[in-house]
Amino acid sequence: MKFNLFSTAAALIAAAALTWLVLRFFFGEQKAASGAMDVSGKRQTATITVKGGYSPAVVSMRAGTPITLTFDRQETGECTSHVVFGDLGLDAMLPGNAVTDVELPALPAGEYPFACGMNMVHGLLKVEGNASAGTDKLHPLTASAEAPMVDSAEAERREAAERTKEITSLTRLVAIGTVLTLPVFIVTMLHMANPMLVPHWMVNPWLQAILITPVMFYCGHPIHAVGFPALAHRSPDMNSLVSLGTSAAYLYSLVTCVAPQVFPEGSREPYFESVGVVITLVLVGRLLETKAREGTGKAVQSLIKLRPRTAHKLNAASPENVEWLNPANFTDMDIDTIAVGDLLVVKNGERVPTDGIIVAGNASIDESMITGESKPVTKTTGAAVTGATVLLKGDLVMQATQVGANTVLSQIAAMVARAQATKAPVQQLADRIARYFVPAVMVIAIWTFAIWIALGPAPQLAHALITAVSVRIIACPCALGLATPLSVTVSLGLGATNGVLVTSAKALEQARRIGTVVFDKTGTITRGVVDTTADWNKPSYEQDTVKEGSPEAIAALRARGIRTVMLSGDKAEVAGRIAREVGIDTVICEVKPDGKAYWIAKLQRERDENTATSGSSRAPHDLIAMVGDGINDAPALAQADLGIAIGTGTDVAMQSADVTLMSGDLRGVIRTINLSNATMRNIRENLGWAFGYNIIGIPIAAGVLYPFTGWLLSPMIAGLAMALSSVCLVLNANRLHAANISGGTTTDITGSAAATTTANTIEPTVIVDDRTSLNHVTDQSNNPTNKENTMDMGMHMHHNTPADGETATDPVCGMTVAVNDDAITREYEGKSYYFCGEHCATNFAKAPQIFLS
Repeated sequence: MKFNLFSTAAALIAAAALTWLVLRFFFGEQKAASGAMDVSGKRQTATITVKGGYSPAVVSMRAGTPITLTFDRQETGECTSHVVFGDLGLDAMLPGNAVTDVELPALPAGEYPFACGMNMVHGLLKVEGNASAGTDKLHPLTASAEAPMVDSAEAERREAAERTKEITSLTRLVAIGTVLTLPVFIVTMLHMANPMLVPHWMVNPWLQAILITPVMFYCGHPIHAVGFPALAHRSPDMNSLVSLGTSAAYLYSLVTCVAPQVFPEGSREPYFESVGVVITLVLVGRLLETKAREGTGKAVQSLIKLRPRTAHKLNAASPENVEWLNPANFTDMDIDTIAVGDLLVVKNGERVPTDGIIVAGNASIDESMITGESKPVTKTTGAAVTGATVLLKGDLVMQATQVGANTVLSQIAAMVARAQATKAPVQQLADRIARYFVPAVMVIAIWTFAIWIALGPAPQLAHALITAVSVRIIACPCALGLATPLSVTVSLGLGATNGVLVTSAKALEQARRIGTVVFDKTGTITRGVVDTTADWNKPSYEQDTVKEGSPEAIAALRARGIRTVMLSGDKAEVAGRIAREVGIDTVICEVKPDGKAYWIAKLQRERDENTATSGSSRAPHDLIAMVGDGINDAPALAQADLGIAIGTGTDVAMQSADVTLMSGDLRGVIRTINLSNATMRNIRENLGWAFGYNIIGIPIAAGVLYPFTGWLLSPMIAGLAMALSSVCLVLNANRLHAANISGGTTTDITGSAAATTTANTIEPTVIVDDRTSLNHVTDQSNNPTNKENTMDMGMHMHHNTPADGETATDPVCGMTVAVNDDAITREYEGKSYYFCGEHCATNFAKAPQIFLS
């Protein structure tokens, strides 16, 4: 090739100008659309059109006023089927071609980004101005709790139906694309191998244009209908790259039909076969991905499918004096028509239709689908039953206490959905790169085209077109966006089916770093009750028995090098006995009601001081977890790096926790750690593939191997690689379904007897808490079912704002804090509260009502 300085300079200058335009277009400031007040004057509203992106992509609202965002989704497909507010822990389903209202509480000033479920389409909610009292920065669970109650089980069913509809549509488009593209592809490949193999009329470009045009515009419509609007909305995605690449190839090919003389000799061959193959392969990839993504949520979907669709409603007002097993005395009703208070008959072998209380009969019930425990539970009159559990033996009449969205099953689905809406810290890097990825690929394609035009061998134009199109098509931003969310989705469902409910992706990531586990005693390590055969002449705390599984769980933790601590209000003798029985390392006894959060904070400070003294960064296993079940455990659960609540305990404890163990078995702590390890291993694999694929694929598509091999990547191969890249991620994430998160709960210590024997050989370190003194303690020695201490969190606290120079009590850890200009404070309901550090202040902001109750 003869070097032409003028053409080279022109190509490079043009590339530089286009680069500047691309960067200015995608990263220039976007004007925010302001929301409007509704007719009541009490709620702000804004409408956002969803079609290849969000329009407007930036919405401005006032602080302190509830918000309704109306999403008008004018498309179908997996990508924008959800809108996720990560900072608020909110995940709302957006049905295709429908309008959906998303209700948000009054928010404080700040920026609240939202994105599609695949993390490729992004928008921003800007809240400006001064908020009224009581609208401090919301914790994700608080924001979700203030949103309207949604039946997550029903939402899951609707989503499954929409996905099935999409699979049917994609299957049809793939079939049409294959039928029209295959003849063009085969003929072109044969002609390239030996022109004598096919008649000349079969390679006529007009015939190819007639066959491929329907593929481009009909089969490719789902791609172009998203890709081009996404460009206009400044949020380009994979569809945008495919649309640009195939459009360039199609127009080039069309010009070779109409006016081939405008191109130089050697650059007059059409690329219709590439257009057809790329679009068909992209659709195949989307079809495979959609089918594979069905599996990512199958754990929760399998739970939802367990809920029976009908229930036997008793025709009488009471089961007394009625043969309630006689079919003549009950009526089959649709489950959605059941109301609280209805009497329902459940027969041997059937599933419990909804949550309730047994009023007649008894049964052995399999609750493994909710708690993860395979051992059946015997229940009789007065016992609570959970919807979707199975009567293995017996019959009963139950009174419905919760229906619809309020049932345990729906709340599990809702909790998993909220957790899926949050982001793991490991995802932050991928998110930052994904934001710049598509514009970067467009810039690379521009410079690839310019360099091949200016410096490449003949035919320059053909080579430039092939490489630029291949770069656009092979790039897969979806791989970066999907790497973490897919693994998190599968893992949260897997945890739910094993009785481990994780409230956020962050907690899921951090659980593997637990280095110390602090246990409450009563109701957590022990049963918290005494048997009816107990000797009532002895104190109840002396007859409180250890829960099944507690010694094994603590032995397994010790085998992993994790320190175990027990907090108890009991005297040293009683607490020490329990600690020895289960194998606890350290026991802190005579802890007052306000002391648990203090000891968690003390352990955290000791850890931080040791880290500062050593001059090294934190150890990989340094987090402090708290496991508890009662109201007086709630502040400690919130204070801990990771709070783990017992599902059989109080709602307040579960609201304060990051993880809930549905069965109450402490071996769930091991399952939580195993789940975290398996998830992070899977995420690292996905991120490695996502980064590696793009880092290797894009340069190859740009032609870096040509000087050494004389080989250029065909756009068809690029399309195949891109289509399979996301599929590989989905399949890898689905491997988590086979993860054994129960491993290590019994393998380290074989059998309960062996665990108990090992535990009894360990002499715990005993610490007596003499830090606080109570104004009063309610005598509970005659109530064997209560915790050892009642909650009295307000006894030392200043509920009126203290004056400068006075002292206040940290409402989280109970420490005394000096009141001055440098004090760390938070406002709540018009009052100031003072804290020993940012950690306590942050935990207070999560749920202030818990610490002030």
